[in-house]
Amino acid sequence: MTSDPDHATAAATIAIPEPAAVAAAAETAPAGGAMGPAAPSAIDRLVRLLKREPVLVVSLVYALVSAMGMWSHYWFYRRLDFPILEYLQGADLFVIGLRRPDYFLVVLAVLAFVRVSLVPVRWAARNPERARALAARHPWIRWVFLFPDDRKRWLVSGLSFETQLVLFGLVLSLQYLLVWSVLNANRVVEGRSDLPQVRLTLAGADAPVPGQARLLGTTSAYVLVWWPGPKQVEVFPVANLARIEQVRAPEGGQPAHDAELPADAAPGAEAADAGAAAPAAADAIQPAREGGPSR
Repeated sequence: MTSDPDHATAAATIAIPEPAAVAAAAETAPAGGAMGPAAPSAIDRLVRLLKREPVLVVSLVYALVSAMGMWSHYWFYRRLDFPILEYLQGADLFVIGLRRPDYFLVVLAVLAFVRVSLVPVRWAARNPERARALAARHPWIRWVFLFPDDRKRWLVSGLSFETQLVLFGLVLSLQYLLVWSVLNANRVVEGRSDLPQVRLTLAGADAPVPGQARLLGTTSAYVLVWWPGPKQVEVFPVANLARIEQVRAPEGGQPAHDAELPADAAPGAEAADAGAAAPAAADAIQPAREGGPSR
């Protein structure tokens, strides 16, 4: 058997690991076979992007406000049996949420909810020993800190805790807007709404349309009103209207009711001031009743 110096040197460099070293390496290895730290969640990546590009915050909030405005309008008019989506133009989709500050406040509430909910969770992640000591003395506090082993019990697998918390806040806000919109629509149907009462004058007409309607809102091309008598929504193209006059209650009197007025009151009401529209209509009705309808 011949001796090969190169072979002997290579064999000498092959070392068998000691059992103690193998046990120490197993103890320091990440649990569950994970390699390195966990990948950042979608919310973490979004926050980092917003920090690098702060102008995107405005775009994100604007998109959320518009989406919530569209959601609220849809359920409001759905309760009134009116297909609002068929009367919206492209420009309306961008400004529909900016007409009321409620939607912006809802977005701020969602962001505040997520921010406050993450404070104890991240504190527990930075101070695991102190957090578990508090949880041992107060078992209910585990729901506040939400340790990783507790998250696996009720959170959806595959989504991070931050992502699911944001989704939960958005779903909760949409549910609130749905209930709030349906309740407002019910008030309109029952005649208890505080929407302004108006008289409409068509283009080319000398007198307003008979009766008083509730102004529901406007789009870029249409005016939407609610007639309390037949309880239905009517749409007027903007180009077909010459005047929209708000009817106010007399000072010290009761608010104007949802009853329709006869057409004889129209000439007197058209010339009246907006604050005195109701008294002028009453003065015009009296002569008509005594001398018969005027034509």
